[in-house]
Amino acid sequence: MDNTYELFSPCYKGKRFESHRFPVELAEDLLILKKMTIEMAKDIYLKENPNRKRIPKNFTNGISIELENIESGSTVLRLVLITILTTLVPDGNQQCFMRAPEKIIKVIEAAHLDKELKGLVPAAVLDCFSLFGNNLQDDEQIIFGDKEISQAIYNKESRKRLLLAASKSRQYTDQCELRGKIIALDKDRKTFEIQLFNGQKIKGKYNISDLETLQEAFVNLEKNQKIWLKAVAVFNADDKLQNIETIEESSLLELLDVQARLEELAALPDGWLDGEQGGSLDSKALKWLGTTFENSFNSEKLPLPAAFPTPDGNVQFEWSLNENEITLEVDLITKKAAFYAINTNNHEEETAELDLNSSDGWNNLNHRIQAFHG
Repeated sequence: MDNTYELFSPCYKGKRFESHRFPVELAEDLLILKKMTIEMAKDIYLKENPNRKRIPKNFTNGISIELENIESGSTVLRLVLITILTTLVPDGNQQCFMRAPEKIIKVIEAAHLDKELKGLVPAAVLDCFSLFGNNLQDDEQIIFGDKEISQAIYNKESRKRLLLAASKSRQYTDQCELRGKIIALDKDRKTFEIQLFNGQKIKGKYNISDLETLQEAFVNLEKNQKIWLKAVAVFNADDKLQNIETIEESSLLELLDVQARLEELAALPDGWLDGEQGGSLDSKALKWLGTTFENSFNSEKLPLPAAFPTPDGNVQFEWSLNENEITLEVDLITKKAAFYAINTNNHEEETAELDLNSSDGWNNLNHRIQAFHG
């Protein structure tokens, strides 16, 4: 008769999990968590059996780690240990597997609390964290244990600490989105170089499936062709991008792509207007605006605006539509925007104040631009 023991009930929290669903791209976490458990169980076994140099061949025989259920409460996964034909599973082996999760959770808690990690976990387990949770987004985290009080919280920051602890070069990998221009392409070595809007030049490797997009961006460099990459990249301990390991997705950007333009504005120095006037723009606020614009403006049906900095450190969008000149000045602090339109023929004006921190504000903007666009 099979015996079942709960190992983990990790709770995934974030906007993507509010409907209690589990994105397919995160399924790899379960495999990595299984591998961690096996590696930790092996370490426990060897420490408790110092006369043995190797793990017995049948160490995992009759052992199965399975996903039993996905529960509500954000998204809670219940992973269980099932021992099959228990007479064939040595009790000591089983106990190693049952105790492994506690040690894994302790190291995650230590990482979250920024405590010393040395000696807490074997290298084989530490290496697993390079793949565990690598698809988590900025607002997401995994909580192990009681989700109301647990300090075993795994997010981008705790993941970074674990990867730095595992790296002799004090580097870590993470998924990122990049926008810039392709300034070099080597087909023989399958490498490329992208220049970001802050001027930084980053080298990387590409797969044959990415060549067409990279090549078109490179050929049209003088036409100011911009590109977007979703990639796995290497960062140093100060979070500075070092190089690109792999490209996961790539696409060419439109000339007026708003997120790319806002990244250009983020690179403006103080005094950009005349050497004295023109303050630098808040990069975090610009990132918010770019992401919100991407998710809320109906760019599939409506034309994109040109984007300009204002001397007071804000952003102004501009459209020219059917003899109408339209501006939307965005206050990056209040997240409110002043809408203004004037017809160049009859000089009729239209004004409104929009709250860009609400869906109603963006719906209002889409409706107004649609009315002028026709």
